[in-house]
Amino acid sequence: MLGRRQLREKVMQAIYAYNSQGSDSDVRIIEKNMMKGIDQIYDLYLYLLNTILIQKDIALEKIEIGKTKNFPTQEDLHPNMKFVDNKVFHILSINNELNDYVSKNKQISWDIYDSYPNNIYKSLIKSDLYVDYMKSEIHSLDEDKAFITQFFVNFIADNEGLHDWFEEQHINWVDDIHIANTMVYNTIQSFTTKSGENIRLFKVYKDEEDQKFAQDLFRLTVKHQSQNKEFIGEMAENWELDRIAAVDLIILEMAITEFKRFPSIPTKVTINEYIELAKNYSTEKSRIFVNGILDKALRKLTDSNQVNKFGRGLFEK
Repeated sequence: MLGRRQLREKVMQAIYAYNSQGSDSDVRIIEKNMMKGIDQIYDLYLYLLNTILIQKDIALEKIEIGKTKNFPTQEDLHPNMKFVDNKVFHILSINNELNDYVSKNKQISWDIYDSYPNNIYKSLIKSDLYVDYMKSEIHSLDEDKAFITQFFVNFIADNEGLHDWFEEQHINWVDDIHIANTMVYNTIQSFTTKSGENIRLFKVYKDEEDQKFAQDLFRLTVKHQSQNKEFIGEMAENWELDRIAAVDLIILEMAITEFKRFPSIPTKVTINEYIELAKNYSTEKSRIFVNGILDKALRKLTDSNQVNKFGRGLFEK
């Protein structure tokens, strides 16, 4: 599922899109696209799970082809079934949520003859990871999870060709792949010997409150953009607004919105989260700049009683 940090990323990207369109911006359409894009991370997550699961089907197809050769070898006739018997494949294959959703959304499933999963399989079976796993006489869920996890990390999570494919399906997916990868990793790690057909997969939002957080942060930041820009200009005494990087300005606007209009979020959390955003999406100098402006802004807002936090530990000077 998405944490608040990832939701802030999506809001930041939406506000950037809103600003880029200038006078042609329709805030309702931008918000609708943002929320739709967040929802579609779930599709990408299941697509990645299917990218793992299709490997079993490809392997079974290769086994059947080997058995029907004119002159099959002993290995063809008596293949090592350890890979196809991997318990992670079984848990995924019987999962009701995955099966139900994919049956209604065929576009996130693979065929055993599709090139991308086949290329992944070819690379896998040549690897030391696969060879060592197939030689191992251990047959446990822990070993199977460790193998599938490493397989996913090595051959799927950072597969640039696969990333290009996903971007062709949905342009935003290239920015969301790291979120979906984390969801897949955590899903595999969550499996136990008791995992059956009704085990719940991860959702995009932890709860309705997180969904509302994303909507409110976008709406309130856009609504008070002019006011926040004026305030930022006062805080950045030696900087003209047009000299501040567009992403840095959005980060500052969002943080000030949180200071003033999200009473349940501690100010320290807000500062730390937006410093991380600046570090990930801008430069080291930007991180230092954002940190300095937010410290100064918080003191100013606090002195003028514009920061109202409710609950213990929510306010930090």
